[in-house]
Amino acid sequence: MKDIEFLKNVVLEASKLINENKIVKNKGEYGDLVTNFDYEIENFIINKIKENYPEFDIVSEEFNSNKELTKNCFTIDPIDGTVNFAHNLPIWAIQIACIRKSKTCAAVIYFPMFNQMFWADESGSYLNDKKIHVNNKSKEKCLYTVEGNARMKYIMEMCKYNPNYRIFACAALNFAYVACGILGGTIFIHDTLWDYTPGQYLVKQAGGCIYNEKGCHIATNNKDLAMLFKNIVKNTK
Repeated sequence: MKDIEFLKNVVLEASKLINENKIVKNKGEYGDLVTNFDYEIENFIINKIKENYPEFDIVSEEFNSNKELTKNCFTIDPIDGTVNFAHNLPIWAIQIACIRKSKTCAAVIYFPMFNQMFWADESGSYLNDKKIHVNNKSKEKCLYTVEGNARMKYIMEMCKYNPNYRIFACAALNFAYVACGILGGTIFIHDTLWDYTPGQYLVKQAGGCIYNEKGCHIATNNKDLAMLFKNIVKNTK
């Protein structure tokens, strides 16, 4: 089975686990939440990977969060946007990426409530079955997002150049919307691999720019916006 077909099938199957019996609990940092479906979906996907890719490692939010990327591995975010999900706001996704020979080769971000599957492989990036591309808007005229801890200080600096920001509290949506041209760029201020690995691959395969350093993961439609983001993060303390 091709990697991308495996990813598509497994997220569709995993989404069917969700029902009205939602249990919400506090998790770790102040304001963070987790649900029973975060655990159930991740466990389901892990078992499917072990069955079909027994030689691959797994980096995932709930059960393997301390792992690092290896030459052959998967990243899993069972529900990205859990706080939204917990409050019945439909902006959340299941996202997964496959890394083979140290390179991401396939990724899926699935929004069950919107019936939207963003996916990418060596042939490009797609929304359902339609190929997508980043937009060509300038850094002054595009929409953008900043996600993660202390986001507002970066947003305030960006507003000196462009006031058109949005906050969705869902990294998967931010990256997917850059890939399909709704947003011009996004900054993710956190080092959780499962949050940004699938989305950055979508943006890259859609013709965009990506940039990574510790604590800063960027995806944009063009190099000018990427450079602006990089400089703002570097110079904002």
